[in-house]
Amino acid sequence: MKIGINARFLTEPYTGIGKYTYSLLRALSKIDPVNDYILFTPELAEITLPDNFKQIRVPEKDYRSASMRKAHWEQKLVPEAMLKWEVDLAHFLYPSNPNKKLDIPTVVTVHDAIPWKLSGYQKKWRSKLYHANAKRALKKADHLITVSHFSKKEIQSIIDVDDKNITVTHLAVPQNAVRDVPTEVSLRRKYLLYVGGYDLRKNIPLLMIAYQKFIANVSPIDLILVGAKGRGLERFLTDEFVEKIASKVPVKPKGRIIFTEHLSDHHLVALYSNAVAMVHPSIYEGFNLPLVEAMSHHLPMAVADIPVNHEVAGDAAFYLDPKDENTFGLGLHKFLNDRKCQKELIENAKIRKNQFEWSVTAQKTMEIYRRFIS
Repeated sequence: MKIGINARFLTEPYTGIGKYTYSLLRALSKIDPVNDYILFTPELAEITLPDNFKQIRVPEKDYRSASMRKAHWEQKLVPEAMLKWEVDLAHFLYPSNPNKKLDIPTVVTVHDAIPWKLSGYQKKWRSKLYHANAKRALKKADHLITVSHFSKKEIQSIIDVDDKNITVTHLAVPQNAVRDVPTEVSLRRKYLLYVGGYDLRKNIPLLMIAYQKFIANVSPIDLILVGAKGRGLERFLTDEFVEKIASKVPVKPKGRIIFTEHLSDHHLVALYSNAVAMVHPSIYEGFNLPLVEAMSHHLPMAVADIPVNHEVAGDAAFYLDPKDENTFGLGLHKFLNDRKCQKELIENAKIRKNQFEWSVTAQKTMEIYRRFIS
């Protein structure tokens, strides 16, 4: 059987969907030597897979707008390529299945309900149109996959889908050996680590303010924000801003905030391995993969008190109110000074991390494929 996959995010490996795409394909390649996988991408990406996995470049058309190029590629060019290659089942690894239902079984992975639940993601008319079309198309899919039980409930609140037609497959940590710390990151002191995106829901300004108010002033612990360079966050680091947020914060605090470029997985492994703790203030997530990554490195975690974080981290995290900088900062200070609590979280993480394996995710995905194959 030929399985056609929209693998667009192989070209964006540092994104959450990119990591999902790479990891799922690698895991599938280890358990399925029989079926043929046709991977459609706008540009060829570097990934080593067995011979039954074939990457096909489907170039975008030269529209002036990037959003138009992407939508045209998803709605017209990929379906045409799937027809040309005579695939028997289509899997779209993010909501991108065409509005015109395909004549073959269609599986779609929906990582979260963010585009439909958070108004900030529908300000531009093109964005509104894109997500409205995606929502309509999802109703035509034969089966949905999502990454958490929280996201499953959120998706079912916006489209009518029976439990039997939506499957939860948790994400897991990429398997990489520990490498060197990237040269652009200076590790002169202990540090807290944040890994994730920088859109509004990630709540990074609150984290920066809370850190400067309650941690940097009293503890020689840095805060590393991975991938934050060039995000416009420097305005939260000026002397004037520091003096404004708290009159007693000195101009030269004991700790500092470090922005990095996007880092490869092996560099991330090195940072995880040497961090004091993971800190994550996001107010909305579909799964939150960095928490699993932190648990795999036995890191204590201070994270936002939101439902999906409880689903992922359970008793391996210290929970903080993500809506108030003072409450968050005071809670973070308490967490960093409670060694007993941190040790308990580490022990809990050693146990809980075993719940997340790509082999399990791949096996559940294969079971869905087989349902339609048979």
